[in-house]
Amino acid sequence: MPQKPARQRLNREVICAAALELAAESGSPDVSMRALGEHLGVDATAVYRHFADKDDLMRAVGDRALAPATKGFATSDDPADDVRRMCTGIRKALLKNQVALLITSAGPTRNANELRITEVMLDAFLRAGMDPDAAARAYHVLIEYTVGSASLDAPLSRNAKERKATYDTWRRDYRALPADEYPAIHELVGHLYPSSDEVFSTGLSALIAQLMPA
Repeated sequence: MPQKPARQRLNREVICAAALELAAESGSPDVSMRALGEHLGVDATAVYRHFADKDDLMRAVGDRALAPATKGFATSDDPADDVRRMCTGIRKALLKNQVALLITSAGPTRNANELRITEVMLDAFLRAGMDPDAAARAYHVLIEYTVGSASLDAPLSRNAKERKATYDTWRRDYRALPADEYPAIHELVGHLYPSSDEVFSTGLSALIAQLMPA
């Protein structure tokens, strides 16, 4: 007979780690509570002693993936640089944990790391002299840009060789177009699809410069 998983002492950290493992295996944040209980070697109802419901659990799972963006983050006397560093850290963390990307794309986790991110960015905008409406709007613009960039780049972010091959295929298709009909594409095709990190950084800098007063 197959052995049952060893029962272990439950806490929020253990449960989140198990839920993330199951979600990573399936590629979906839609984790069955029954499967989670079996994975932990406990009755599924035991999870509800630590989380109000499944949504509460998955928001905690997503929030833990944001920890690299907040860990050791220190604000400076340059609000624009604080925003730039935070957005870059968020994108990097989400590309590393794509299950969490699916969770956070659905909305804010309202947990410790997301709250820290929100506080840092809003504070930076206020220190830059922005009025409340402009500060809140800038926050949403940059968060949506950052999470959106991670979502677009996620499918090719893990395998550099595969990403290069895909970009080469796209450039080849553009290069095959008739030059007289698509002269701009023909002229610039060799420059299309640079590093996604470079594209993100360029767009982020442009947005910050536009949104934040000099």
